[in-house]
Amino acid sequence: MSLPSEIRYAKIQEKLKPSVTELNRRKKSLKVDWVIPIEFCHTEGTIAHGGTISFILDSSMFFVVDLLNKGKVGGLSLALNIQFFNPCPPGQVNAYATVLKAGKNFAFTQCDLIHGKEIMASGTQQMKLFPKDPPSDNSWFTPEKFSIID
Repeated sequence: MSLPSEIRYAKIQEKLKPSVTELNRRKKSLKVDWVIPIEFCHTEGTIAHGGTISFILDSSMFFVVDLLNKGKVGGLSLALNIQFFNPCPPGQVNAYATVLKAGKNFAFTQCDLIHGKEIMASGTQQMKLFPKDPPSDNSWFTPEKFSIID
């Protein structure tokens, strides 16, 4: 069992295999590839559970804030609004997260979830920001693993 001080992210992430592929500092955006396993689906394994989609959107929006602030800023969801457009099958999906506006205490973010060339869901989030000391260990976000556009 983990101690609270050892928990850095939701362990469910490991099963969804997030992989940041691009950080655009100028546009304040991020692309994250995810893999939805069949066990996170319903309707005979054909449609990803809405909670899984919500988790991916929520996490991707936190990733963009975390990476733009080099792990020095954390956040708490104040509001999360999700719109589902199409049933999302298992497999690889891409999340495109953007910071719409951020200040010292709050951030407003948006994220689209794409499967193939079709949008599956979209979300917006308002989050309360707070300083993190020590900063997050973002070793899995190393620059060798994704492109950075300044």
